[in-house]
Amino acid sequence: MKDFIFEPINTNTIQKCHELNEKNVPNVGSRSLKGLTNSLENSDYSECILFRDQVVGFVICFLDNEITKSYMKQIDHKNFREISNRVSNFLYIDRIAVDTEYRNRKLGSQLYSNIVDFSKNNSITSLTAEINLLPSRNISSFEFHKKFNFYQIDTVKYSEDYEVSLQKKEIN
Repeated sequence: MKDFIFEPINTNTIQKCHELNEKNVPNVGSRSLKGLTNSLENSDYSECILFRDQVVGFVICFLDNEITKSYMKQIDHKNFREISNRVSNFLYIDRIAVDTEYRNRKLGSQLYSNIVDFSKNNSITSLTAEINLLPSRNISSFEFHKKFNFYQIDTVKYSEDYEVSLQKKEIN
């Protein structure tokens, strides 16, 4: 891991994060560069992984607070709304992606470990995320989240071809 650099996403890395995001659709939702930049600007926690100046992973998260709720309402973020109706004092993991060439190197695990540390330092009691069930079940994400003791709190079916599993992890 010594060759990998973990740092906040910034204006120099957002374009590469966007490219990585789009390479990972449908496991993560597609987002325009403007939309992803807007999310980053309104996020409470972000981090990317650099390897030889190439972005090979990233995560964007949001706190459960009034500013975030207002932003999420403005962009009509259904998954955040569903989670906030069921959980309080949480950090929502909006999206995480690791380049397929760099998987199985514990990079996603390191991102999540950093998220847990951030949560503990900010007295956050839960991490939340959603995992796609439709259009295709994201099995690798289910397995990954299970390793971190996430569990399903509910499922939401928005349409015939879009359903998600709402996930939660308690922070000790």
